[in-house]
Amino acid sequence: MRFDQLTNDYTLDGINAPPFTGAQALAEAAYLRLLTPKGSCFSDSQLGSELYKLKRSKDVPRMRRQALAWAKQALEPLRAPYYLNNIIVTAGNVESGHLLIKAELVQADGSITNTSINVQVAG
Repeated sequence: MRFDQLTNDYTLDGINAPPFTGAQALAEAAYLRLLTPKGSCFSDSQLGSELYKLKRSKDVPRMRRQALAWAKQALEPLRAPYYLNNIIVTAGNVESGHLLIKAELVQADGSITNTSINVQVAG
């Protein structure tokens, strides 16, 4: 099974398909941490991000800085298990009312994994 970022659902690759490892697993873990509202997971209250709060916020520079901080905070727990040297988070507007959060995760071996999430902003 893998998480499809286009449909926001799991898809079955096949009964005997091996689980994701490496860059694919890291990209999926990062995407799920950004997508999940913080505190909504019953087994881990720290899993997720506070990006869901942007739906009630205006698209102003202060909130963009706050969104970057929330995204970086959500991705920080991935640093140890995936041997991340650097987590680079950027934000840009795709269209009015939406903010595109991009994360670039640099592992110790120099490999770079990218993931992004489109978050709705109140406008």
